[in-house]
Amino acid sequence: MTLHGRFSAATTAASLDLSVIVAADGDGAGLVDLVDAYLAALQDRGESFELLLIHDSASAGLRHAAETLATRPGVKTIAPRPWVGLDEAIADGVRHAKGLVLLTLPAWPEIQTAEIGRLIDAVGPETDLATGRCVATRLSPVQKTRIALAHRMVRLLFGQKLEDIFCRSRAGHREVFRKAADFGMRQHFLPLVALSEGYRVREIDVAPAPDAVQPALRRLRAGSHVAALVDMLSLYVALNFLKRPLRFFGSVGLPLMAIGAVTTAWLVASRLLLGTPLADRPALVFAVMMLVLGIQIIALGLVGEIVIFASSRRMRGYEIEKILRGRVPDEEN
Repeated sequence: MTLHGRFSAATTAASLDLSVIVAADGDGAGLVDLVDAYLAALQDRGESFELLLIHDSASAGLRHAAETLATRPGVKTIAPRPWVGLDEAIADGVRHAKGLVLLTLPAWPEIQTAEIGRLIDAVGPETDLATGRCVATRLSPVQKTRIALAHRMVRLLFGQKLEDIFCRSRAGHREVFRKAADFGMRQHFLPLVALSEGYRVREIDVAPAPDAVQPALRRLRAGSHVAALVDMLSLYVALNFLKRPLRFFGSVGLPLMAIGAVTTAWLVASRLLLGTPLADRPALVFAVMMLVLGIQIIALGLVGEIVIFASSRRMRGYEIEKILRGRVPDEEN
């Protein structure tokens, strides 16, 4: 049974079963052989598909590789300008995709091509997004520690237990990827966005490629980990407070306002009851500043609530899983 048959109840029309998105940067070394291996694995399945190669046009080697791959049947190359990174390239591919199911694959060896079919087959009525979980990956103790800390942070902030957020081989319904693109495509945190929106996510054990390349976040690069931490915190704020800004600003402004109010009240009481002079006390300036700062932060939250309320008619806070239609009973004569 083809993917089109399995997902014929999808709410969006599509002319293809599968859209494969590959985002590439760098010098293009080995890209042609890798994409050819992807194409061979997909053609053996017998489903209609397209492969979208989103690439950086700054490198001559990558441009040559893209021109070579453009001659392959089913391959479409896109060179967005300006190039702003792999995450935005994936989002651009999602906007161009025509398939009912989307599959993202990295432009470097990550998993064995035989595992691609397992990811696609995992997507169905009970699974909206299938994400790879690389097993038997060779990592140093320091790398394992950093990855464990990243996943612990994911459980702490989002309450989700995912064992491999760094694997970029994923397959899922098209609406899942489009929803993730609305939050700003972050490949590593795509499963978190899907889970927060109520989609069903399943991790699939996949064998790494013999010549697998470790992503930047798995290497000993502190800058990559800092960037991932900032992205994680920004995603946490977006998922939890985007539609309720007063909760975020109130949680910051209310304690500041309370500290300022209590300190001001204590200083005023000490002046009236104990006769303590306030003219040369920095505590009064500090208390008033804290009080005013807290009020301003809460006011920002109120403005955000007004904006959300004004645009709430254009926002949908739910997803339709399926539509059930029944036969209208015949009218009695």
